[in-house]
Amino acid sequence: MEHKLNNFKADLYNVFVEGNASSMQMARVFMLLAVPVCIVFMLGYHSIKY
Repeated sequence: MEHKLNNFKADLYNVFVEGNASSMQMARVFMLLAVPVCIVFMLGYHSIKY
């Protein structure tokens, strides 16, 4: 588990700080950020709708 967290931390650092990330690192960061953001928007839409 600690290894996975270190990988995510390294991916975030390479994508946002250094800017020299591979396409796999960019895909991991996208999924790491896109899934929670989509869930928040869906829950927000659901609470406004009802």
